[in-house]
Amino acid sequence: MILVLAGTEEGRKLSENLYKMGLNVMASVVSEYGKSLLDRKLKARAGPLNEKELGQLIEIHDIKILIDATHPFAADISRTAMKVCSEKKVRYIRFERESADVDLPGVIKVDSFEEARMKAEGFDSIFLTTGSRNLHVFSDLKERGKKLKVRVLPCSEVIKKCEELGFLPDEIIAAKGPFSEEMNYIMFRDFKAEVVVTKESGPTGGVLEKIKACRRLQIPLIVIRRPCLSYPVVVRNMEELLKEMGPEMG
Repeated sequence: MILVLAGTEEGRKLSENLYKMGLNVMASVVSEYGKSLLDRKLKARAGPLNEKELGQLIEIHDIKILIDATHPFAADISRTAMKVCSEKKVRYIRFERESADVDLPGVIKVDSFEEARMKAEGFDSIFLTTGSRNLHVFSDLKERGKKLKVRVLPCSEVIKKCEELGFLPDEIIAAKGPFSEEMNYIMFRDFKAEVVVTKESGPTGGVLEKIKACRRLQIPLIVIRRPCLSYPVVVRNMEELLKEMGPEMG
């Protein structure tokens, strides 16, 4: 069986394409919401996986190939998957979305969320499009008199996390992207953002639309670079994946 860690839109499409090819495949996602986006006919499970749980999943389902299609910033699960695959003698293939060229005027590139926070602290009105996982890095800026607006997924657990960090209802935009250039422009403009913070999630994640919107408003965009991991095998598209999988498919 093939196990796909399907933490992205590409991962979900990949799982469904392999299933439609008649291959024995199972998709693993973190949330029930992510599972609901998959084809109901596709074998799937929901919930985070630690090292022990992933190892058990591989043994129970006799996994031969693991395809890691998690988000570029989900470095912990990628490290776990590589370690477990090495121990279990399972083939590991990283399916990585293309990166975007963000080396453009008005873009401030940083290597961590902490560095992004330091750069953002120089502005009074900060629009965060970094997701909910690392919001704690920025939340105390409110105590320093900074105005923050966060854009996150419209999931109850995500909104609850924002509230626990002290964000008020009018500081939260709960909506699912990716967003068009125009939608970004309207949101950034209406909040009177002086700076926007995002992750380098590639064209699929909408980073180019954010860059264009910020340029129209003449405000900087802070882009957090992807974590740099040493993947044993990386493919960028379906053709490369099938070639890498070879005769062992299914």
